[in-house]
Amino acid sequence: MKYAFFPGCTMAYRLQFAEKSIRMVAPVLDIDLVDLPFTCCPEPNAVRSLSDDTWITFAARNIAIAEKEGLNILTSCAGCHESLSLAKHELGQKPEKKDKVNSILKNLGLEYKGTSTIIHMHQLLFDEIGIETLSSKVSRPIPIKVVTHSGCHLLRPERVLHVDNAEVPVKLDLLCEALGMEPLEYMDKTMCCGAGVRKTNSVTSYAVLREKLTSMEMVEPDAIVVFCPTCFITFESGQKVANRIFDTSFMFPVFYYTELLAIAMDLPETDLLLAEHRVKLDLPRRESTRKETKVDAGDSIASNP
Repeated sequence: MKYAFFPGCTMAYRLQFAEKSIRMVAPVLDIDLVDLPFTCCPEPNAVRSLSDDTWITFAARNIAIAEKEGLNILTSCAGCHESLSLAKHELGQKPEKKDKVNSILKNLGLEYKGTSTIIHMHQLLFDEIGIETLSSKVSRPIPIKVVTHSGCHLLRPERVLHVDNAEVPVKLDLLCEALGMEPLEYMDKTMCCGAGVRKTNSVTSYAVLREKLTSMEMVEPDAIVVFCPTCFITFESGQKVANRIFDTSFMFPVFYYTELLAIAMDLPETDLLLAEHRVKLDLPRRESTRKETKVDAGDSIASNP
């Protein structure tokens, strides 16, 4: 499986350890990642609200670059996946926009054709590789309880993205089960993390985050698992801001799914991934794979601060 890899700005600049985890597991799963000169996707909210033409032209340029190489695009960011997928959908529905975009891309020696598929890492692992294959790669099960958050940009609009059921998402839970984890059900599972309104109303943003984290806390998980870099940052860093604003005491470890996949595969240097986390979870080391997982409750578990 060969893909043009589109990590996106947030992961490339702020969560390099998450990107590293994808590059670590890819060879084990026979995934060949090709790096191309992509730009910002662009960001699906702010850029489009300012100029729809700019948004769709940037997105079309990125897709055209992959098409020129005859490759489909593998995304790792929920926002990037939504932006590129919606642009492809819209250009397919409106020939006049496609013509306008190509009149601009012609100056760059590019042409948007609409031949490349946009697939997120979540889809690739669940729909293409499958739970059974993933389970067969696990040599170091991770026996912890987790809550999952797929994120708004991977779920809606469901008719275009086709990642999971927007109202009852279950696929990330099943992916966690494949690694030996126990996913827990909780209220407000499909609720936004709050990042979308942070620039316009930060208090509302952190109030939404507090509600989300409170629902998670009620079921006493060991960690949060996500497939979105922005959601990762919101949960990990934002919980500390929420604590200051609302006098709460959230201390959740947060993981991008492929970090845990790399650990479960018992790959070397996974300690480099975990070193960048602000809230630690004491997982067993490689040389102690048969020992029971021990969690430092004082440093890691949000439900028992």
